[in-house]
Amino acid sequence: MSTKTKPIVMISADCHAGPPAETYREYLDPGVHTEYDAWLAGVEEQRRQRQSLFEKKFFDDFESDEKGLRGAWDPEQRVRELEGDGTVAEVIYPDSIVAGGVPFGAGIGMNSKPIDPKLTLAGARAHNRWLKDLCDAHPGRRAGIAAIPIDDIDIAVEEIHWAREALPQGGILLPAGTGELPLYFDPRYEPIWETCADLALPVSFHTGSGPPDYGNFPFSPMLYVAEGPWFAHRPLTFLMWSGVFERHPNLTVVMAEQGSAWVVPTLAGWDSSYQRPMFKHLIAGLPLKPSEYFARQVFVAASMLSPEECRIRHKIGVDKLMWGSDYPHPEGTWPNTKQKLHETFSDVPEAEARAMLGDTAAAVYRFDTAALAADAARVGPLPGEL
Repeated sequence: MSTKTKPIVMISADCHAGPPAETYREYLDPGVHTEYDAWLAGVEEQRRQRQSLFEKKFFDDFESDEKGLRGAWDPEQRVRELEGDGTVAEVIYPDSIVAGGVPFGAGIGMNSKPIDPKLTLAGARAHNRWLKDLCDAHPGRRAGIAAIPIDDIDIAVEEIHWAREALPQGGILLPAGTGELPLYFDPRYEPIWETCADLALPVSFHTGSGPPDYGNFPFSPMLYVAEGPWFAHRPLTFLMWSGVFERHPNLTVVMAEQGSAWVVPTLAGWDSSYQRPMFKHLIAGLPLKPSEYFARQVFVAASMLSPEECRIRHKIGVDKLMWGSDYPHPEGTWPNTKQKLHETFSDVPEAEARAMLGDTAAAVYRFDTAALAADAARVGPLPGEL
């Protein structure tokens, strides 16, 4: 079979998973079960108080097994539904919807609310150990992204080492917002950057943490949608200008589910500032322009990559973009991925489509594309089918 007739090895660089509350209980330290019950009760009360019709419909749709909820934790249903879309491997972030999400908010929204750090750590460990079991159900096809609390840096480093061993395809998730802790330009985080660089473990910042509490108004979800990506971008700003990329050239950072169109104007503005004579003394320790650090070390998991974003792919960098379906969230491309792929990739050259749909993610997350080829031969789309 010639290269041009081989199916595309599709890897979704942004999926989500999380089990029901009772399953999380099995992975939690028994010493925090009482606190977990109280936390769940608070989550349920918040759900009852929702006033937004948009949010009600969103959750009503999501909370139906027929619409994919069970795939958030059932490994076999999950693989069937992803293969139905043509996807053979995935990068898995914590889910923020099932049963209120990761215990004690220790997932994507870490540090959004003040919670006892001991409970945050317990919740993150419960999720990460459950995630390992989910990934182990289909070895080589799932890259688990471990949630890493940042309250205690020594413990964070220990958890990062655990993640590198337990999740051979994977990376770590840090909260985009640091709450009452220092922002990411602070030296306290140096051990995290150093460890992840040494272990070749990608660091992800995912939209969903950092925004303020918008209250319980009908328009509150749209405030979150409008501002969430901006808060998710902030860590890149801090890492860029504080010299983290210069000090740790092997560090890889992934900006996940926050769009990609922002990259072009952001880098253009940063490069312009970098080249102004008045700032020369401020950037003396940065020999490269921001766009050059970005090209060397940063990737964008552009969930639901739109045709408009795809048209500016060369300005962003084709090798910087990783497509994601956002499975099983109802705002993603699933279960209409094939239609969405056609809308976005139908006129994209094959080599570029292969890169954005899987090859780049395989390189970032250490997937074996040769091993995945057999699965792709069964379910992956041919280039002419996009």
